[in-house]
Amino acid sequence: MSEAELEAQLIDTMQDALLNSDDLQDFLDQLAQHAAAVIDDRGEVACSVLVIRGPRDRTVSPGHSPMSPGHSPTSWAEYQPKYDDGPGLSALRSGAAVLVHDVGKENRWNDLMAEAASAGIGSILAVPLRVDDGGLGAVVSYYQRRDHGFSEAVLAAASTYARIAAKPLLLAERIDRMAQRTAHLVAALESRTTINLAAGIVMGQNSCSQLEAMEILRRASNARNVKLRDVAQGIVEPLAGAATRFDD
Repeated sequence: MSEAELEAQLIDTMQDALLNSDDLQDFLDQLAQHAAAVIDDRGEVACSVLVIRGPRDRTVSPGHSPMSPGHSPTSWAEYQPKYDDGPGLSALRSGAAVLVHDVGKENRWNDLMAEAASAGIGSILAVPLRVDDGGLGAVVSYYQRRDHGFSEAVLAAASTYARIAAKPLLLAERIDRMAQRTAHLVAALESRTTINLAAGIVMGQNSCSQLEAMEILRRASNARNVKLRDVAQGIVEPLAGAATRFDD
């Protein structure tokens, strides 16, 4: 397959992944599966995707793994962020692919390489995605059981995939960010509605103003050491099932 044909196929695949993903995690899972398929048609290569959004927000997708449970990148992929170092993070920081020909002879990241060897990994290829969006970074890592498992042709194909996948990933991350903001906004509006309802109930029970009702709710919140919304919820819930009645 020519590079142009590969690009056309990958663009089509990425568009389908975006359309069919429920959230960012789902998209990353598909990304890892597609990435492994691009360079491997025999089911020998495992793949994981690491996305970093800010200093502490990290998402790992173990993705595709032909290795046995408990001895595969599916479990091992979690170790890289914990060590705050390794081929993936090194590739992310340098902006260039990192290739570990032989895990057993690699003298960088000794503790991490020991974990990789115990997981049955012989060689690792990590390729960064150039998303160029502030604190967002992503890297695709490939794993082989045998050492020297990645050729120059494989590196070229993986680099092509990373280049094409970067924009769809950026779009998926922005969609996910907007979805989270919408969810937070909805939660805030629901919280405010509950508090307003509770204040109305307190006003009716105590024949007081809204300001006085809010002060009563705040004092209850402080005295019980619980959130204001939870205090309000406790007042509203018992009445939530009551039917509203209007006299003729």
